[in-house]
Amino acid sequence: MYLTYLEYCLPSSPFYERRDTDSPDDTGRFFGLHRDPAPEGWSRGLRAEWVMYTPGGAELRWQGWKIHVSATTENAEHLLRTVSAYCLAHRIPFKALSGLPALTRRNSKYADRGGSGKFITLYPPSDEVFASALGGLDALTGGEPGPTILSDLRYLEGPLYVRYGAFVSRQTTDASGRRVECVEDPDGNLVPDERRPGFHPPSWAQIPPVLEESIALRGSRTLTGFPYAVRKAVHFSNGGGVYLGERRDTPGKTILLKEARPYCGLDESGQDALTRLERERDALLDLAGLPGIPAVDAYVDGVEHKFLGRAYVEGRPLMELAFERNPLISPDSTMTRGEYAEWARAIAAQVADTVGQMHARGWVFGDLHPGNIIVDDEQRVHFIDFENASRDLTDYVQTMGVFGFRAPDGYRGRAVDLFALGCIRLGLLMPLTRLVPHGRARTAQLCAAAVEEFDLPPGYFEGIDEQLGQGSAGPDDAGRGPALEVAPAREAGHAEEVAPALEAGPAQEVGLSPESAWTAEQLAACLGRWRSPEREDRLFPGDIRQFLEPSGGLGLAYGAAGMLWALHSSGGTVDPDDLGWLRERVHAAADLPPGFWSGLAGIAYATEQIDPDLSDHCVRLALSRAADTQDLSLGSGLSGLGAYLLHEGGQLEAVDELAARVAKAAEEGGDHPVPGLVAGAAGLASFAVRAGRALDNPEYEELATRLLDLEVGRFGFAPGGVPVRGALPAFGAGIANGALGLAFALYDHERLTGSGRFTAALDRIVRIARQTTAIHNGLLSGRAGQVQLLTAVTPDDPASRRTVERCLRESDWYLTRLGSEQVTLGNEELKLSLDLGTGHAGLLVTRRAAATGACTLPLWERQP
Repeated sequence: MYLTYLEYCLPSSPFYERRDTDSPDDTGRFFGLHRDPAPEGWSRGLRAEWVMYTPGGAELRWQGWKIHVSATTENAEHLLRTVSAYCLAHRIPFKALSGLPALTRRNSKYADRGGSGKFITLYPPSDEVFASALGGLDALTGGEPGPTILSDLRYLEGPLYVRYGAFVSRQTTDASGRRVECVEDPDGNLVPDERRPGFHPPSWAQIPPVLEESIALRGSRTLTGFPYAVRKAVHFSNGGGVYLGERRDTPGKTILLKEARPYCGLDESGQDALTRLERERDALLDLAGLPGIPAVDAYVDGVEHKFLGRAYVEGRPLMELAFERNPLISPDSTMTRGEYAEWARAIAAQVADTVGQMHARGWVFGDLHPGNIIVDDEQRVHFIDFENASRDLTDYVQTMGVFGFRAPDGYRGRAVDLFALGCIRLGLLMPLTRLVPHGRARTAQLCAAAVEEFDLPPGYFEGIDEQLGQGSAGPDDAGRGPALEVAPAREAGHAEEVAPALEAGPAQEVGLSPESAWTAEQLAACLGRWRSPEREDRLFPGDIRQFLEPSGGLGLAYGAAGMLWALHSSGGTVDPDDLGWLRERVHAAADLPPGFWSGLAGIAYATEQIDPDLSDHCVRLALSRAADTQDLSLGSGLSGLGAYLLHEGGQLEAVDELAARVAKAAEEGGDHPVPGLVAGAAGLASFAVRAGRALDNPEYEELATRLLDLEVGRFGFAPGGVPVRGALPAFGAGIANGALGLAFALYDHERLTGSGRFTAALDRIVRIARQTTAIHNGLLSGRAGQVQLLTAVTPDDPASRRTVERCLRESDWYLTRLGSEQVTLGNEELKLSLDLGTGHAGLLVTRRAAATGACTLPLWERQP
């Protein structure tokens, strides 16, 4: 999700924000066509990164053959003028990306491969117009350079591409609540609109004759004389793939192949994957002979792509080993904390030594982080991925990097690598280096915590201030790091979009205490200051899911309902105008799902006491909409509505009907496709076991048992299993999608059935929650979820209480001053958040749980 979050990092706001809040009239980020007056007789609309042009009186077909135009940053303005003139003359509706920043993001290295290259989209009103437009536009643009659109068929030599798909968005909801774009098949059924790489028109779509020559050309582009036999794909990005293979003339020796696609995989300087692959080749050749530098085998041509073959490095990524061995975060580490700290010190010293030798030979590595370091069985380090290396030791500016190891703005040349070295030294112990750019004092807090947790000897972190550039001679002498927006905004591929600095120092440096942040008065002040009642999509700022989910700006997890509930339940006073805004939007919304965290049931829960009429309305509406949904989830579907009705204590007949539908769909659909509490099988199990107990129906309890057996196995908590690291808080998973959420479902089963079936798995997750730290801070996404679980399951346990106290101290590290208030960083630590699921409201509610020893998580709350 990290890259998706970057799309919502605007320079104008300390919170996540939509890009279409900008206007073509007041920003230079738009192409000239979009800044011109709208064409006479045409309507123009802005949505996210697209600008849509429609002739008056025209209505788009539901679906059909459409045309995409690919472009580079150099020819985009010219192509837009040329193609738009043709469309205007022939009354063909079209849309185009808003400007060069959007085009760069779409073609950047980690952009969605299914959407890469798409610059302009034409919606021909008929197949006849489709055919004539291809001929007319090819005469005007044929042969212009541009990235390949992987999901389409190239028309002749480009830059035109075609695919069959939806013209108008029509969506269905799957069993986990995910929205799926669809087209209609000949029988009138909505089926997924395939956008995966490769030309995959529906089997029933007729191929127009105008495409026959292009299909033949596609088949003729084959790889001949290639010296490598590819065995498997390791990784794909928008810039190309990484593969394992061997030379055809010397089989048996493993070679790693890196592929580069021209005009794709752009970094922030606009350089493409091909340019960077050439630079990687040069760096490897110049650095040959240094310890840990893989040898180049060959640099060869593919079909329109380039390939670098180099020696395959045996071993495991340092990041993977650190997460496995660090006893602070790994439940299965076999090392003591002292042993691990010494191992981490030795590894970091090796890395620093080789990086120093790189500098001595005139190269900056440029993208140093634990994922680019391989450790072999002899504990020797090796370096991979030199595509960002540079010969400029003085003025090199980092154009790509991993947040938490990427140098903030102002760092140049060797200082980029030194910053990453400092982050590696600290991050191997405390995997929270995303906080380092937010201020020198944050670094001091993390180092002090590492010293305490690992009982480190004096001088363990000697020199780290200088490495991080946070000493007296560092780039930032004010005592705090650069703005938190800077690195994230640049990584998205638009270097000019740099946000103004947030006051990022810790509370002690701005004259405020952490305790003052966690009050209803503070939340009320934040909500009052940052409310936007004129907006339709949201009232208060929070997570990006406000823009991605139908109920985002309204719902319990990320919307106004959750923030107003947190304020009221913490003793604050809800502004009647804010409640009026929520009431008006709920009554007007046509697509709110019935579920709990992201639906009507959650809004009903939030407004039970502050607006009973609205709460009742939401319940009635949810029951009505439940009839038409296939969504089974707790978050937005049937299980969420059923769980709320049980919590409310009535309508058991409706609960029975919902539980029966969940059971039937779960049986017919096989394994629920998504794990986790909010969208996955654990949430279904939680509702099923509650329904079984309330209705005295053993079939529902049996369903819950089967679903939990599935989840326990998926997450690695079955007997003899190894916990899936991606499900743990230290890896960014929380109540919503990780082991913490599974524990709540297991807890429901154990307390309601007394079977003991899942006692061992639950105990294991509780032990992990006591032991580990969390990357994120939120209620559904991180550290606050740890507190909620421990107060729910083991509220009186001394070890749990100590962990709760530690979590509260750690949560203060995420506070950032905003005017006279303090606000916590949201998910991914790129922007601030006020919402319940990821932000300040959730932390306030969790502080109450810690103070009373009683869980305050909705649906699991209990009286102290």
